[in-house]
Amino acid sequence: MWIRLDRLRWYGVGLALLLGCVSVTSVAQTYPTRPIRLIVPFGTGGATDVLARMLAERLSSNMNQTVVVESRPGGNTLIGTEVVWSAPADGYTLLMVTQTHAANAALYPDLRWDPVRDFSAAGMFARSVPLLAIPSSLPAKNLAEFIAYAKANPGKLDYGHSGVGSPPHLAFELFKRVAAVDIQAIPYKGNAAVVTDLLSGRLSACLLAAVSTSAQAKAGKVRHLAIMDTKRSKAFPEVPSIAELGYPDAQSQSWFGVVVHAKTPREITKRLSDEIEKVTRAPDMAERLERAGAEAAPMTAEAMDALIRKEVVTWTRVVKEGGLKPE
Repeated sequence: MWIRLDRLRWYGVGLALLLGCVSVTSVAQTYPTRPIRLIVPFGTGGATDVLARMLAERLSSNMNQTVVVESRPGGNTLIGTEVVWSAPADGYTLLMVTQTHAANAALYPDLRWDPVRDFSAAGMFARSVPLLAIPSSLPAKNLAEFIAYAKANPGKLDYGHSGVGSPPHLAFELFKRVAAVDIQAIPYKGNAAVVTDLLSGRLSACLLAAVSTSAQAKAGKVRHLAIMDTKRSKAFPEVPSIAELGYPDAQSQSWFGVVVHAKTPREITKRLSDEIEKVTRAPDMAERLERAGAEAAPMTAEAMDALIRKEVVTWTRVVKEGGLKPE
């Protein structure tokens, strides 16, 4: 009798596990059955918002389900991130992330969530190397003249960024230390306001993705001094790289990817990862990204998770060495 009861018990456990596997597989096969929200923790009109809409448009078509881009700016991306962290872990609430997602671990050590522990990568979409831009009214025609001008006027120049820990902020702080210049940081609520003040001459400089300042540069309203990479960009071949100008350690890039709640079923995360990679590798998407001043950056979810872990270490060092504090 005891043997039979034990056998029945084990059969029951085995049946439960089997049904659980079938249930998860079934969910993954039917996913998505309703609209998906892609949360952008930045304001509308910026590079992250533009790229998120490009991704969402193609995902909607490929997955036969609407992917709605929802802007939730504020709190240095904490507001938007909180939305995804608090939502059900079912793959219907996604988060568009940049380096800020990793840097926040150092800027806000008392967060309720952790970028590595509580989120899982669903896939990388694009990368964009920022351009160092100055207003055409500033008396500097190239990077050497700009650095010389900044050193001759310590603390008198300023640059704009979209929040402490944002990609433009981190990249410019890195440039300041490498170039040994004293340029004051001015926080804004979004990149659109940064560009507006740069055009008017109220700001001395900024580091933004090419999509943010390319039109103004072509119109002669701003001047691109360098692209923060080891090589020149195909989209802007006339702009020298920061490495060729003698500052290889100042290179930086912005990456744009998607994460989900860490408790999302792996089968659903895998489906999202496959779909995002499919969109990213499409030849026409590569062309669209290039026109926007970015480039496709296909990457597996596992590789993106590894990148985020590495970025947490990198930006923790930058935050501590620069004494950066959230507003």
